[in-house]
Amino acid sequence: MSEVSLLIYPWDVIADGAERVVETVAELGVDRLVIATAYHSAEVISPRRLDRVSTVAEANTSHLPLGFNNFSGLAVPPSSIATEHPDLYPSLKRAADAAGISLSGWGIAFHNTTMATEHPEAAIKNCFGDAFTHGLCPANPAAQQYAVELVGEIAGSGLFDRVLVESLSYLLYNHGHPHELWGARLDPTTRYLLSLCFCSHCREQGTARGIDVGALRLRVSNELHRTWNAEAPAGRDADDGAEIASLHMMWPDLAAYTRMRNDVVTELAGRVAREIRAKGAVLDLSAAVWGRPAFSNWMEGVDVAASVAVADSFVLESYYPTAGEVARELDHTLAAAALSDRGAESLASAITLWPSFHPTKDSFLSKVDAIRGSGVSKLALYNYGTATAPTLSWIRDAADMMRSGS
Repeated sequence: MSEVSLLIYPWDVIADGAERVVETVAELGVDRLVIATAYHSAEVISPRRLDRVSTVAEANTSHLPLGFNNFSGLAVPPSSIATEHPDLYPSLKRAADAAGISLSGWGIAFHNTTMATEHPEAAIKNCFGDAFTHGLCPANPAAQQYAVELVGEIAGSGLFDRVLVESLSYLLYNHGHPHELWGARLDPTTRYLLSLCFCSHCREQGTARGIDVGALRLRVSNELHRTWNAEAPAGRDADDGAEIASLHMMWPDLAAYTRMRNDVVTELAGRVAREIRAKGAVLDLSAAVWGRPAFSNWMEGVDVAASVAVADSFVLESYYPTAGEVARELDHTLAAAALSDRGAESLASAITLWPSFHPTKDSFLSKVDAIRGSGVSKLALYNYGTATAPTLSWIRDAADMMRSGS
């Protein structure tokens, strides 16, 4: 059976009211709402409104009231939404239940600039010894415990039957907010090498696998310095990803370190899944956010085949200009899923409701058709507040198309 879900932010529920939101999405054929709970920074334009058009989200806070004292170490603070609108999520749940619409919680794990800044010992640390501020390290025990406790609090609220967990990975450098400035080449090779974490916990994990981590770190830093400062009199094209794959074939310690990162994330995803299930919900695990498409997820430590096996559903963020790109990612992911004896039933595919990705309804529906045609029955749409009036109306067509193939 097909399912069409729609992602939504809590400030949209405040602006429009829970009952109006549910009435609107029910008329569009939406089966499930997926509402953000603990979320990162965001500056959001809501084009369908004449007031409250621009929203600056309170960065790295939880909009869902959580048991703050239930965190044993790192903890996400409550936002003003959590303190001033404590009935927001329950009211949405009541309205959704009355309309027969399911409700999921959506939480951000390691993309937390506030935590990474205030706790550099838990942040990703590059080969030069610099702590990045865009994300926590998945190998760090405090970060791991935070992720498990966060999802446990979300699932334990009793409001959701599914929890979508995003950024449970080694987030790549080049986040885009705040302003990042670089003049050197930043392509798949240099971005990956720069994003490798060499914190004490990653070094311990690597050493335990027989990797000479000190030598690897030195070689990575030397290679970045060399290639960034090499002179190319006629210019140099950016790498397209083949080069970093080639380096893995020739550089055993790099390949082993990459495998270690994948194992760390997979093991943690298993802990997260068990915690969510213990609270009566199931895990929807997001694919890598910045290491996209899915065949590049390994750059963030996401082993697609292993993730599909661990999660109840693996959610692709198929935010691409063409239906062919969506089909390409789905085809590769189905090949990966087969390695874990799973199929299309284990996948969901998310696409945006933004004209910048599909300027016409036909181009939008061509992507929906690619998803349906692949056998994937779960379509997620991003999102309620940022959709224009025309693109929001396209949901009805998408729902009809998905159901025609169910």
